[in-house]
Amino acid sequence: METLEDTRLWQTLAALSARELNAFRKFLDSPYFNQRTDVIGLLESVMRHMRSKKRVTHKGFWESVHPGKPYDNQQLRLLMSYLHKLVGQFLAVESLMANEADCRRRVVETWGRKGQTAIQARSMEEAFRYLERSPVRNADYYFETYLLHQEQYRQASRQRPEKGAGSQLVDQSINIAFAAMKLRQTCLLLAHGQVYDWGFVPSMLEPIDDFIQVNNLLDEPCIGIYWHGIRMLRHPDEERYFQAFKALLLAYGGVFPPGEVQDLYLLAINYGVRRVNDGQLSYFHDIMDFYRDGLKHEYLLQDGQLSRFTYHNIVSVALQIDQADWAEVFIQEWTSRIDRRFRERMESFNRAKIAYYRRRYDEAVSLLQRSNYHDPLLNLGARTLLLKIYFELEEFDALQSHLDAFQNYLLRKPELGYHRANYRHLIRYTRKLLALRPNDAAARQSMRQHIEGEKILTEKEWLLKCLE
Repeated sequence: METLEDTRLWQTLAALSARELNAFRKFLDSPYFNQRTDVIGLLESVMRHMRSKKRVTHKGFWESVHPGKPYDNQQLRLLMSYLHKLVGQFLAVESLMANEADCRRRVVETWGRKGQTAIQARSMEEAFRYLERSPVRNADYYFETYLLHQEQYRQASRQRPEKGAGSQLVDQSINIAFAAMKLRQTCLLLAHGQVYDWGFVPSMLEPIDDFIQVNNLLDEPCIGIYWHGIRMLRHPDEERYFQAFKALLLAYGGVFPPGEVQDLYLLAINYGVRRVNDGQLSYFHDIMDFYRDGLKHEYLLQDGQLSRFTYHNIVSVALQIDQADWAEVFIQEWTSRIDRRFRERMESFNRAKIAYYRRRYDEAVSLLQRSNYHDPLLNLGARTLLLKIYFELEEFDALQSHLDAFQNYLLRKPELGYHRANYRHLIRYTRKLLALRPNDAAARQSMRQHIEGEKILTEKEWLLKCLE
């Protein structure tokens, strides 16, 4: 029997935050949006059932909304459909009100349609002032500026069409908006296409280049950054494009809103990771520059929190460039900014990595034993660290037992996908290291070639070092 939890309405309301649910309840109180009291009763009943976490059938739910009335499946479904429609309207209003510049511009356009030129002029002045006060100067800013200039030109041309007042401003603002939007979309699609290898081929790049040059637009940060980003992605062997992109982004990251600047920093970091994977280890320093600056300006935060994956990656990169002291300070200052559910295990694991880097093996083992690593990837990381410690301490009996347990863990976790292949390779090559005779140069060279040829092997560098 279908329960309320299986309905589209329940799933939609469950996706709302506590703040949004409370705001939606107030939204329904407004007769402008809703004049049906049964809809309010329906929402309150749904919210009660959500809090109780008890599963309820449609019939049971109907009885809670209309006690004593015969069950009417059609009426219940119509009521639920209407409430679902109101959720959509509420989210649209929330989205509109969150964009102050868009709201102000719509007010300006509305006064223009009503012929209220004096009121419109004041509203337009306020809208321009609002845009100028904002530090944001991205494609969306220039598009909003263009729409305001267009409205200004429309009103001026009605009064004095022979003057063409404001036409130049309309042209300039749409030029920047168009170029910035096209470059932003192309750059992000290129980056995404390279990650997932779906071969995106950008269109119109040559005409856009000519357009940018003719209109002298490359000095606009929101254009220059994406222009260099596209070339960086298309021509990875030409270092100057990456360095120009990096310099511009570090200097002008503040002209972008939070979501966009975060995307740009992650694009830069992921590009650096790909270069490192290609053997260009100097890019670890560039990656760290973006991490440091992203932390300083809080570009890497989402809703005030730092992702536990970013936290983990920052420590890893710091150790790659011999910045263990900095990594320790980072852990002290930033652990409180990750989700509290993961703090203890993330801190203990990353402190263990620092202890291992410093060859404080007992401390590393103690830290690894402090937490239960329920997250499979973190568990794999902890097992890998123990493997390396046992090998380097030459505790080979403990290592053999650990390898057996590690292999059994992988067998129990088919959901790990390609990660299983990576760690199986690590286990296999570690066993071969243990079986390798000290003076067998041919076997050592053969093993080196096999390790170097592996496409999926994250501990390749460590294994090769063990062969030296």
